[in-house]
Amino acid sequence: MKKAVSTAMALSMMVGLMGVNVNVNASAYEAGSYDGVSITMLNTKSELQDYLVDAAAEWGELTGASLDVYTISDSGSPSQEIAARYAANNAPTLIMGDVQDVADICEEYGVDLSNESWAANGGETYGVSVDGKLYSFPFCIEGRGLIYNKTAIEETLGEEWDPSSVTNMDDLAVLLEKLVKNGMEYPVALNMEDYALGGHYLTQVYEEQDSTMETTSKFIDDLKAGNVDLMSNQRFTALMDTFDLLAQYNINKDDPLAADYATNCADLAEGEVAIYFNGNWAWAEISSYIEDGTEIGIMPVMQNETSENEAVNSSICGSATKQVMIDKECNDEQQQAAAKDFLNWLVESEEGQSVLIEQCSLIPAFTNIDKDVTNMLAQSVQNYVKEGKVINVPYSYPGDHWQTVGAYMQKYFAGETDRATFATEIQDYWTGLAK
Repeated sequence: MKKAVSTAMALSMMVGLMGVNVNVNASAYEAGSYDGVSITMLNTKSELQDYLVDAAAEWGELTGASLDVYTISDSGSPSQEIAARYAANNAPTLIMGDVQDVADICEEYGVDLSNESWAANGGETYGVSVDGKLYSFPFCIEGRGLIYNKTAIEETLGEEWDPSSVTNMDDLAVLLEKLVKNGMEYPVALNMEDYALGGHYLTQVYEEQDSTMETTSKFIDDLKAGNVDLMSNQRFTALMDTFDLLAQYNINKDDPLAADYATNCADLAEGEVAIYFNGNWAWAEISSYIEDGTEIGIMPVMQNETSENEAVNSSICGSATKQVMIDKECNDEQQQAAAKDFLNWLVESEEGQSVLIEQCSLIPAFTNIDKDVTNMLAQSVQNYVKEGKVINVPYSYPGDHWQTVGAYMQKYFAGETDRATFATEIQDYWTGLAK
């Protein structure tokens, strides 16, 4: 976009904001009357589909409106779905997308949400804004790293284990080898999806150059200009060294691209593996398998070679990763008003807040919500937030980044290409954007 877009994602600001109740209480919601109004919502967090469908029904009983929530297949991307719906002049009323998806289209198609009550309570801080207008509802704060099963580690080693004892990749390697020697044959699970590889793991290369948004943006610009040699970049080398280490101990090592997401979550929850690269969103699956008393958490992706950024081994990457925009192109004013009402219900009502926190297990972006997060992964991420140890994630990734680059990383993961080839493919992707 030519105009300045700002997604205020300085998560360190949350140190003074999390849990603080300002302006709006859960009792502030008053249901509007929208009898006969039908709206739709694109949900790009498929693991939350059932919860959002139930929430839509509960809100509909209060307002008389009908909200149809639908998700996309695993083979599609949010940007592709959004583009296809606009091409068909059939855009959903509420569009949940990755930050860049919303940033690319919000000025043309989005409703100005600046005057909504929740805007001053986190919306302006974490939502997508263009020229002073707020165009999105920040759906949740998410962080990613190495999920660990502390209980399984301690039972396997026969001793207490402190996650803070792992301070770099060498420490992680020692831990993994000890687990193997004590009977856990493959202590790691890795997902194979292109979004997990290209969108969650590889993007740390950009984000962790020095952990500032300014440097991340400059690094991406340098990639586009062809001024980056990834094979000589410290972060790329360190992160890929750690990835290779994790792949060495991967429970799906024999056929890494046949890994099943739900099975990985179950293996971590049940202690078949001890380490699993993912984010706090995985709780929706993990909680289906975990037993009472099992302790899990998230730690950073531990790396060697940290002279250029020592913070990587004490911080995780994260932000308000999903944004909800209201469409004004294909939906009339009544539909837009009903969509606003639904978002208000999520933030301002006790029931809506319960959907976000207790059912969807999300870390809310809104300061008026003083409910405690309810699961161990969210609590772990929240602790990093409170300590100011969350590295901001930019909104500027192209919509096809995780799909295209993720496919390159899948080939690397499967042993079909070497690291130098993979690095060249990444560089060619970015330089190709400038042509």
